[in-house]
Amino acid sequence: MKNIEVIGMPMKYGCFVEGADLSYEYLKDTFEKVFNIKCNNVVNTELENVEIHKEDKKIKYLEPVMELSNRLYRKVSTSLEEDNFPIVVGGDHSTCIGSISAVLDYYKGDVSVIYIDKHADIHTEKTTPSGNIHGMPLSICIGRCDNRFNIGNYKLNKNNLFFIGLSNYEIEEMNYIQESNIYHLLESEVEKRNALDIVEDIVKRINTKYVHISLDLDSLKDEEFHAVNVAVENIYNDDKGMNLDKLKDILKLLLQKLNVCSMDVVEYNPLLDNGECKKKVEEILVEVKNNRR
Repeated sequence: MKNIEVIGMPMKYGCFVEGADLSYEYLKDTFEKVFNIKCNNVVNTELENVEIHKEDKKIKYLEPVMELSNRLYRKVSTSLEEDNFPIVVGGDHSTCIGSISAVLDYYKGDVSVIYIDKHADIHTEKTTPSGNIHGMPLSICIGRCDNRFNIGNYKLNKNNLFFIGLSNYEIEEMNYIQESNIYHLLESEVEKRNALDIVEDIVKRINTKYVHISLDLDSLKDEEFHAVNVAVENIYNDDKGMNLDKLKDILKLLLQKLNVCSMDVVEYNPLLDNGECKKKVEEILVEVKNNRR
């Protein structure tokens, strides 16, 4: 079994919410405790002359996000070359631009991405209503955005993308998902089905050797996990997110049944936590420790 390596990505430029960049430091002791390792690998996010709009008046922090994504790309690539299992701790969900791109390049595109999130994060620079890049990472990884967002060589095949838990998305995002026949489960569907049924359905559809899981902690019910960067009212169904037990069951089965090679854990905001959410992160990490192949 490959050794776990935790990589910190203290990034907040994808959404610029205070606290988005603090989760690695707050969770470092939890990762060390669960995996019995030392966490000392963190992306240097120091930058000079950061501007919200440098050349593009719509997209926010484009240059900082792409510079830091490339720094993370290099760290994840090195971790994979050293035969580790990298777990990247964000940061906002633009974190996954660097991690997914590195995994795609290392395994020459033979990678599926399981995206556990309330948000679709599949806007382009043309459709984003906010200009925040944390709503664009999947389009960047697929190659739908212009060349300012280029990173890595291999792009994510949209047929190898699997959403679990969607509820917050714009119509442009869902139109693309449906037109592209991308697998997606809404929160309401997750609520109705048991974890084994969900995972077996995904397993039979995956045709890549390797799998990357990108976990956004806002996929949980607000009352169970409130310490997240972006809390938005659910738009398209009445469900409020997965409960913790359902998420743990899904993760457990994904790790047991698929060749998961890497993972993101993103969007935890310690400034909004009284300590309870951190304990729940530990429960999730125990599932990762006990069930990965």
